[in-house]
Amino acid sequence: MITITLPLELEQVVTEEAAQKGIPVELLALDALHERFLRPSSATQLPEGATLADALAGYIGAINTRDKYPEGSSLSENTGREFGRRMVEKRKLGKL
Repeated sequence: MITITLPLELEQVVTEEAAQKGIPVELLALDALHERFLRPSSATQLPEGATLADALAGYIGAINTRDKYPEGSSLSENTGREFGRRMVEKRKLGKL
């Protein structure tokens, strides 16, 4: 068992809150401590070998652009090569 001495300001706030809720101060304090230290973590453990993409799978995705590009979208594929190709092109044109 632990006994905690609260500063007057905190004691007053906790006492008022407990009175408003109609519960003992001890129960209010225990509930607050339980919520702070014992609540289940919202972070889920990923299996070994999982990537950042696996961790973000529920938050990231792709956009279907078949209406604009009937052959299908590949806008995020080979971006490094495409960047390099365009840089070489700019250099040849003297714009780099």
